[in-house]
Amino acid sequence: MENYILILKKLKKINFIILLSLSNITLANINIENTPIPGGIAVVDFQSNHSNPKAFYSNIPIYTQYIKNQYWQALIGIPLLSEVGEKYITIKGFFTQKITFTVYGHHYKEQHITLTDKKKKYVNPNLKHMERIKRERPILLKTRKLFSKKSLFNGQFIRPVKGVITSPFGLKCFYNEQLRRAHTGLDFSGSVDTPIHVPADGIVILTGCFFFNGNTVFIDHGQGLISVYIHMNKYLVKQGQLVNQGDKIGTIGQTGRATGPHLHWGIYLNQTTVNPNLLLRCI
Repeated sequence: MENYILILKKLKKINFIILLSLSNITLANINIENTPIPGGIAVVDFQSNHSNPKAFYSNIPIYTQYIKNQYWQALIGIPLLSEVGEKYITIKGFFTQKITFTVYGHHYKEQHITLTDKKKKYVNPNLKHMERIKRERPILLKTRKLFSKKSLFNGQFIRPVKGVITSPFGLKCFYNEQLRRAHTGLDFSGSVDTPIHVPADGIVILTGCFFFNGNTVFIDHGQGLISVYIHMNKYLVKQGQLVNQGDKIGTIGQTGRATGPHLHWGIYLNQTTVNPNLLLRCI
């Protein structure tokens, strides 16, 4: 238990380091397609003569970027379980304004996976495993909630590995015919110890071995844009480390709930998992 408390204390320190590291960084512009669907990213234009307006979606701070001539954009991650219909963001500058946008429906595919006896514990964890899961949950939740004020993102993500995508984002997964939550990232195939490279500049905010995720690395790219690398064989970075696009951060493995060696790559935006492919399409 002391180890988990120590990790939570480290996260507070990491957040402070992020604010210092990003204090002299200018906002980077992301040219990204508007995809206002569950699991997508809505791009909402707004106007403000404030030098640093704040934007919120469901009271959660969201990514903003300056375009030109007092025009700004907000990038909003839409939850996979979000209902379709009209939504709004709140902009706070010299005055408060609400801007509406529409979320549209989208259908994702299904996948049925059979786990071996060795991996069945990940479908129905026993009491001991559940205690571990409960200890790890607040650590992972706190990491996903980190929001640094500025961005290290350079406007163009690259693929973390060269492998084939074996499981797309949004896939509805059935483990031994039991429905679990939809797939929240991209799975890349690869042999054990295949190198993993960071897709964009950032700062490492968490490393560790977790029950479901196995060996894991979280990297912050600024303003609630966070990437995660799961099921690694080993990681080669540490908390608080600045990384540049293309740096090797670890290798592919089969740790945690994994039926074979692969990398699960996920992206969080305003605490919401979004399709990483949307960032790979940046131009």
